[in-house]
Amino acid sequence: MMLLILLLFLSALPQSLSCGCESKPEINVLAVVNGVKITKLDLSINTRTQVTLEQEKVIAARSQALDQMIGKLVLETEAKRRGLTLAQLLELEVTAKMVEPTEKEARAVYDEYKPGTFPDFKLVKNELIERLKSQREALRRIEFANSLRVRAQVATADQMITPPASEEDLARVFATVNGVNITSRDIEASLLPLISQVQQRVYTLRKQDLDLKINDLLLEQEAKRLETTVQALIYQNVNTRIPLITEEQARAWHDEHKKDLPGDFSEVKLQIMQFLFKQEQQKPSLAYAEELRKGAAVQIYLTKPGSPDLRQLCCNPVD
Repeated sequence: MMLLILLLFLSALPQSLSCGCESKPEINVLAVVNGVKITKLDLSINTRTQVTLEQEKVIAARSQALDQMIGKLVLETEAKRRGLTLAQLLELEVTAKMVEPTEKEARAVYDEYKPGTFPDFKLVKNELIERLKSQREALRRIEFANSLRVRAQVATADQMITPPASEEDLARVFATVNGVNITSRDIEASLLPLISQVQQRVYTLRKQDLDLKINDLLLEQEAKRLETTVQALIYQNVNTRIPLITEEQARAWHDEHKKDLPGDFSEVKLQIMQFLFKQEQQKPSLAYAEELRKGAAVQIYLTKPGSPDLRQLCCNPVD
């Protein structure tokens, strides 16, 4: 129910909040199975919600990108004024002026947030200290950039930062810092690494769900052709082909992995046998799905994304 509510909420967001991270032309039909189309809307609510949440990362990053680019420009201007590199300026004004986190502070974080199975403090102390240090450096850098921004000549456009819909949109100026323009092209170029990550994740989510949809549809079509049920087909072609898991197999698996397992074999035997059964269950399931596909007309239009570029994201016509 919560997934449905979230999906309905996200789908109701204004179009101006588009992620701008889908390659164009966008493909709505993901596959055709024996003449039956599978579209994006046919994917599960869970998959569609996860896709939306992934794409929300780009929307959030776009809204933050302008401030980050303004901060970088004022820092570079100050470094040039002092005759320093940006790294030297940050060392003087950020690293040198930051208070190093202590073991006591790291311990306080550990005690506040540790879950029941968290490693001993000694094992994570250095990592916690480094995290606190990174957080403080980031905060100090923002504070320093903001102090410079007050004295800099910064003018920002009174418009929402939206993804470009055309090549002309890439030239939109969202801010000017000491005479240097920050354009939509600058912002979108800075987002390309994140967009690439999101596209790969979205592809994986859709591909996994699409494979299940294709298999389910083929099962339904085969059951209809043979005038039987899906359950009967699964029993005949999958369940009867699953080998029994013996105690000897479970013990052998336990002996191989016992250093990572809690308790004696007798305490985890049932869980191991269930785990091995599920592994064996997948083999005939995949084999039968492949068998059904060989005899079917299956066209898949969902393709693995390559490296995104600005023209691919904004400037081709949409289907």
